[in-house]
Amino acid sequence: MDAKAKVEKYASQSLRYLKNASKFIDAGNSDKASEFLWGSMAEALKALALSKGILLKNHRQIWNYVESLTKELEDKSIYDAFVHANFLHTNFYEAELELKDVRRLAEDVRVAVVKLLNLISQETSKWIG
Repeated sequence: MDAKAKVEKYASQSLRYLKNASKFIDAGNSDKASEFLWGSMAEALKALALSKGILLKNHRQIWNYVESLTKELEDKSIYDAFVHANFLHTNFYEAELELKDVRRLAEDVRVAVVKLLNLISQETSKWIG
């Protein structure tokens, strides 16, 4: 699979996970919604990174990338949303957050995911010239 197709796959998975998170929030299942929100954020970051020629393979690389991206864009909201998504990832295993908390964090993640995916079109247009 070429890089452009892989970027599209990551972006598509991110949106699918975001949609699944909403379904599980509506169903009252905060732990599953939490994991889908984490997945959506991670896939959006992987898509954006790959659109810039950077392949992220593990959690540490994603963390490092979000730190550098936050500095590059001068946008702390991306880092904050990533930290929330990471906390949601933990919630999948610990199931400590109430549904109202997951809903609140979900909005931060959703906004960041949309922002990240919108940045991809800017990067891919550089490939075309």
